[in-house]
Amino acid sequence: MKKFRSGPSGRRHGGAVAALALAAFALPAVAQEVPNMLDPNLRVTTVLNTGIAQPIGIVFVNGVNDYWVLEKASGQVKRVLGGVLQTTPVLDLPVNSNSERGLLSLVLHPNFPATPHVYIRWTQSSTGADSTTVADVPLLGNRVDRFVWNGTTLAQDINIVQLRSRQTDNVPVTGHPGTANGNENGNHNGGVMRFGPDGKLYIYMGDQGRRGWMQNLVNGPFLTPPLVDDTFGGPQPDNAHLTGVILRLNDDGSAPADNPFFTAGATLGGEVGANIQKVFAYGMRNGFGMAFDPQGGFLWETENADDAYAEVNRVVPGLNGGWIQFAGPTARMPDWKTIETTQFGSALQQVRYPPTRAAYTANLALSRLFMLPGAVYKDPEFSWRYETGPSGTTFVQGNALGAEYAGTLWIGSARSFTQVGANGGSLYRLRLTADRLNIDTSADPRLADKVADNLFRAQKFEGTESESLKVGQGFGATPSIEQGPDGNLYVVSVTSNAIYRISRAP
Repeated sequence: MKKFRSGPSGRRHGGAVAALALAAFALPAVAQEVPNMLDPNLRVTTVLNTGIAQPIGIVFVNGVNDYWVLEKASGQVKRVLGGVLQTTPVLDLPVNSNSERGLLSLVLHPNFPATPHVYIRWTQSSTGADSTTVADVPLLGNRVDRFVWNGTTLAQDINIVQLRSRQTDNVPVTGHPGTANGNENGNHNGGVMRFGPDGKLYIYMGDQGRRGWMQNLVNGPFLTPPLVDDTFGGPQPDNAHLTGVILRLNDDGSAPADNPFFTAGATLGGEVGANIQKVFAYGMRNGFGMAFDPQGGFLWETENADDAYAEVNRVVPGLNGGWIQFAGPTARMPDWKTIETTQFGSALQQVRYPPTRAAYTANLALSRLFMLPGAVYKDPEFSWRYETGPSGTTFVQGNALGAEYAGTLWIGSARSFTQVGANGGSLYRLRLTADRLNIDTSADPRLADKVADNLFRAQKFEGTESESLKVGQGFGATPSIEQGPDGNLYVVSVTSNAIYRISRAP
């Protein structure tokens, strides 16, 4: 039985898919792409492309020559020391890697290594072994656990939080006729974590297809009683429905007293109130990118669209992101509804709540938001009209890449070029305004409205109006971009099974 085990597994892991999945469906194997930089001041080199499968993250432990690589489907944390991949993993977890599940992220305690705590986000397999079967997860299988690093292996310490993982919306709800959702899903887990400059742990949890309070539906997805979310209850955010949120926690998993909804949660009480106390922001759909601006201090996140209006957001305390009432800026709300109701199957994944029920005007949509005391809505800082799949996210600190790149925001892609063509596999570089509150689009007049109006193509990912933002291509699906101790950027490609370094060109 594979259970929180450090060291080698002594066997092959069964059921690993051949390619990622940062998508709502299983993807076939894809060819490795050849990455290249579009900026002549920068170059890309390959750091590691053997001995790893479905890498999803890189974490520097002790300088640039000692780092860990996370494997999504094997559940292993592998160590690279002095450029050599070590034969024994430092941790081997029993993960369910169906679709977007698996070993998803790892962060070090801010005081590491003096405080040797390591935080891991992963999806637990209910079988005790690695699995890709969609139903092989406990209801609360999306876990964050704290481990202790002893210099050789990671040992389990305490559980921080357990979140929803099972999407059983193909099961009829008592009191409602049948269901139009044909299958279970394993997507919309979010997964990225960051420690903030305040020393708090921030956890991105996708909506998991839920349709309750945190998705701005006070009565859930149904129009008649019982007004629940699914077979497990809701729409209140009890443990089974705490989704579509960014959590902010102390390093022991407790809720900080200065969280934006701490008082509101105390007033509600019970399991729902305790969960609301942990929420930093809600109304999120799903995303893979989250980073703190080292200059401005704000948290930024990328959010994937269903079909229309992928977003880049500066997350203020108590933010309500607007999902599922709309996506993108409020001025584009009618266009969002038109796209969602007329193209790409006219559904918002969980068809219990179809897009035809969305409002026709921005004012009406805003009036429908579920606003906790202290909640605030603001438009995204940037959007793509059609889904472009923003993914791993980081800020550049210092001048190692050149002074002109200091403070820029880098974003990867959730799909590779070989999967979707067009802008798949691209890297984007965005500049912030001097006050660090907005995206600076002054270099491209077409982006003055803060929206890249990429032309409609059946596979989405079309690149019109992203030309001035695109800095690299051919990187595959890139769930993680991290700046190393040397100041260079390290890009993890889960589809190319590789880690690349971006540095200053000679």
